[in-house]
Amino acid sequence: MPRMSALTLIVAAAALQPPLTARLRCNALRAEPGPGGPPPGVATGGPPRGPPPGVKGGPPGGPPGGPPKKQRDESNPVIDAAIDALFSLLYLGDDSGAADSSKNLRVLWTRAVLSGRGIIDDPQAFEWLPTNTRWLVSPENAKRLPESLIEKLEWIGSRTRFLDQAVDAFLDDYDSPQIVVVGAGYDTRCARYGGRAKFFEVDLPSAVEAKKRILAKRSPSLTVEHLPLNLEDLKAGPSLPERLASSTSFDASKPTLYVFEAVLFYLSPPACSALLDAALNQGARVALTD
Repeated sequence: MPRMSALTLIVAAAALQPPLTARLRCNALRAEPGPGGPPPGVATGGPPRGPPPGVKGGPPGGPPGGPPKKQRDESNPVIDAAIDALFSLLYLGDDSGAADSSKNLRVLWTRAVLSGRGIIDDPQAFEWLPTNTRWLVSPENAKRLPESLIEKLEWIGSRTRFLDQAVDAFLDDYDSPQIVVVGAGYDTRCARYGGRAKFFEVDLPSAVEAKKRILAKRSPSLTVEHLPLNLEDLKAGPSLPERLASSTSFDASKPTLYVFEAVLFYLSPPACSALLDAALNQGARVALTD
């Protein structure tokens, strides 16, 4: 396969997401403003009395007239099968340890492209890709991609920059705080901000195991604590802070930032409400994008 056609397919794979994903909502909530006030685009306040900013609807369970319509899955099974096959080829002889679904891997490859283009600052994404095939998205090759294709990925660039600004502001306000990345997947912030905060990552058990393999292979010096969890389980039983405290060294009394990047739209309204309520009731900051 010619270099440019393979490269174009990789980036197009990330662009071919369900339409709802591309309709980006950027909101951030925090319980108390830090010194100097909030960063641009970050609101302050206590636990919400209604739905989070930018989210329409009534109380958990959906608005009157029945439950909310399912937001996923609008993907094309034929396209998904083709992309799965492509990523199987990219990971032949994989030395990164990923061995994960292509949907989780697409964003990592896309971040490598966007970083190579200077749109985001995430060189770690490239380092976590397989050595034999990551040359496809090297900075030199990323710059060869047509601008029209890169524009289709702006929603990923926007949400990355927004959340990075929230993390930067949080770290400016506190020394050695805690950051909890919910639905972490292959989020690279534990490596990019390593040493400035204690990181905790929450995701499905299979995703946690894949992330652990990548960290063991590519970033063995990093210390990240993981909580394998189906977030729908939070509708009942212990809250997320309680589960973190019982399974990791998480301390709810310490300054904490919860990061939700493109995860809440996968969840039911009761699960979303449980997550946000628990975080804000802890007095933590919350930064989220959908």
